[in-house]
Amino acid sequence: MDISLYNDMYLDFRSKLLGSIYTTDEMFAVMARNIPPIAQIANIGYIHCIFYAPISQFAPNGLSGEFTAYHDKKKLPAIPANVDFSETMSTGEQGSFTFQAHPVEGHIFSDSERQMVQLLSWDFFILTGRARLMGNTRKATITDAMTGAYNQTGIFAFYQQYIGDSLKDYTAIFMNLKNFKYVNKSLGDQMGDLTLKMFVRQILMNLDDRELIARLGGDNFFALVKKEHQDGFISKFSSCELVLNQGPKPQNIRIQTRMGVYPLEKNTNIGDAISSAGTAMNAAKAIKTRDIMFFTKEMFVRTLHQKEISSEFHNAIRNKEFVIFFQPKVDLTTKKLCGAEALVRWIRHKTIVPPMDFIPILEREGTICDLDFYVFETACSDIRQWLNAGIEPQRISTNFSKLHLKNRDFASRILEIMHKHNIEGKYIEIELTEVSDYDDALAMQNFVNTMSENGIAVSIDDFGTGYSTLNVLKDFNISTVKLDKSLLNNIGNPESKDEVIIRNVVNMANELKKEVIAEGVETEKQAQYLRSINCNNVQGFLFDKPLVHDDFQKRLTEEQPY
Repeated sequence: MDISLYNDMYLDFRSKLLGSIYTTDEMFAVMARNIPPIAQIANIGYIHCIFYAPISQFAPNGLSGEFTAYHDKKKLPAIPANVDFSETMSTGEQGSFTFQAHPVEGHIFSDSERQMVQLLSWDFFILTGRARLMGNTRKATITDAMTGAYNQTGIFAFYQQYIGDSLKDYTAIFMNLKNFKYVNKSLGDQMGDLTLKMFVRQILMNLDDRELIARLGGDNFFALVKKEHQDGFISKFSSCELVLNQGPKPQNIRIQTRMGVYPLEKNTNIGDAISSAGTAMNAAKAIKTRDIMFFTKEMFVRTLHQKEISSEFHNAIRNKEFVIFFQPKVDLTTKKLCGAEALVRWIRHKTIVPPMDFIPILEREGTICDLDFYVFETACSDIRQWLNAGIEPQRISTNFSKLHLKNRDFASRILEIMHKHNIEGKYIEIELTEVSDYDDALAMQNFVNTMSENGIAVSIDDFGTGYSTLNVLKDFNISTVKLDKSLLNNIGNPESKDEVIIRNVVNMANELKKEVIAEGVETEKQAQYLRSINCNNVQGFLFDKPLVHDDFQKRLTEEQPY
């Protein structure tokens, strides 16, 4: 039978294969539904396809199979061992696609029919490859390339395709791997990447096809699990053992996970699910004593507050809403002023905002660095004002976050501000907070050395509360240690070990020729004890609360303020 290759029937068949089809299975199903009219006019009794793709990034387990697109069992009851038409085509990934066809029983393909079969072979090959390409392209937009988990775009795609109105039956879980940076540091980035892959793989093995795991960047993940699986998921993945099969022998590693958990409610949307679970995880991260936190309405209120603080911060800097207070430091032996700490208060809507309401938020966002330099510049300006007025200032200490250590210009910017106001190093002390880990010890050491070379004192604030106390004294040229006020709370309590700790820290600092100051001194008993162990410099409400500029200036000019 003579047939036109590009007849209306074939064009209609082909148009149906050009839609949004993303897998070979989908493509074969569409082909099977629409091929019968073409097969009948071309006297085709049987069409069969065999395909193979090797293991690759897009096919982690490889791809192989076969599919019968058409079989007219009435006109071709038995499939012959050797089909009339068979063509194998190679793919760019070193895979293959074989198209087989056989005419109805007792018929031999005419030239035009054979041309139609040839065209079908090419179209099946091309359009199946197109479906895979579209699927891979789509997959690349919705999945994390390294781990194979969904990405944030993929969360929304999964939700629309598989969950929809059933979201209320799920629990959203936002996960952060605890101290994952130490895995990278101790094992290397390659093993760190493998750890993330194995973590995702283990989770996938425990999810059904209507649950998801997504990577939101770094070591942050998001899961949607059915509520009946919630407790099991939390129990299994709050701490899990992974086996890393790389290198000469397998390596076991235990992963601890912080989780923010939000059992979803009616009318919750997927964006709120991610945000609320993330809020709960951040709460767990902040309090440090619990790794699993469930979302509450109070957290939502706090989140709104944090967003408000963040959005108003830069305007507050411009409008000079941040006011500097000075808390005096006193020498217990002479009862004279021996320095002060510059502290910041936010006067917002004619109300003083407590530092704990905004400092931790700015610290998390990194904007604390702007505030630190605002305080420092204000302190330098005040010192210059006193000097110009003939008032001899005391050494003023200002606090700087450890985030500044990531800035190579940290030391030079301090020196530039001092030069701008013509301030000598003897009037300045830089306070850095003691932490459990200095991410860049070399940067810390270089900074302290630069300050020392310019006659600027550097102190460690909250000394005794971190885990690196001895290392700080040993490795860095610190001039002053500042005892954390929490160490003073149990002075006079015979059951407490705090007095032993304070006494030995003071003795060690004195032997190392370091200055020692105790903050948070509120009672005469605390002052007497500190003086008895040769800790003579103190700061606290026993002598003075933080003072505004003019009140502190009076202290500077008084002969014996205490």
